[in-house]
Amino acid sequence: MSAKSGLKTRTSSPNARFEWKEHTPAAFNRPLSVIEADHASQLAVCRVLDRLLHNPRHGADAQELVAVRDYLRLQLPLHIADEEEDLFPLLRQQAPADDDLKQILAQLHTEHDTDRRLNDHLCSDIDCLITGHALADPAQFLKNAFAFSEMQRRHLAWENAVIVTRARKSLRKADQAELGRRMAKRRGIQSPV
Repeated sequence: MSAKSGLKTRTSSPNARFEWKEHTPAAFNRPLSVIEADHASQLAVCRVLDRLLHNPRHGADAQELVAVRDYLRLQLPLHIADEEEDLFPLLRQQAPADDDLKQILAQLHTEHDTDRRLNDHLCSDIDCLITGHALADPAQFLKNAFAFSEMQRRHLAWENAVIVTRARKSLRKADQAELGRRMAKRRGIQSPV
């Protein structure tokens, strides 16, 4: 973890164990970096799901499954709210009427709805894997894990290439400071901004 940014560094190795830590208060001084760090965590979750697709019972141990489930239950909804309630509205306000950005944001919103639905199913199934209980519908788990991973990768590519890039270019320092405050508040953190 960088002491300066408060962001945890993650490895991109496909077999690296997934772990995450909540962002420090200082991280919210750079809210777009927090969003990018969340994107890196989401891609790491996809790598664990990929391993589970090949071997649902042994693709990850219970400790890693708990970390994935907790991330999906606790952090992913906060991240989606950061984008839907704060970042996307700021970008919409600044976009010209004929800008394609509004259509992209509408598509990402629809995908967030799908994320929420798949997330609920995945967390329930991951609970079964953690406790050693049989999956109610193993084929559906595999379909959900595959759909979630594939959609996340496409979704995050768009967000990183278009949304975060646009935000870095167009959001004023005051906009970013307010974004950081709101993101920190959502987590019960008093932002140092």
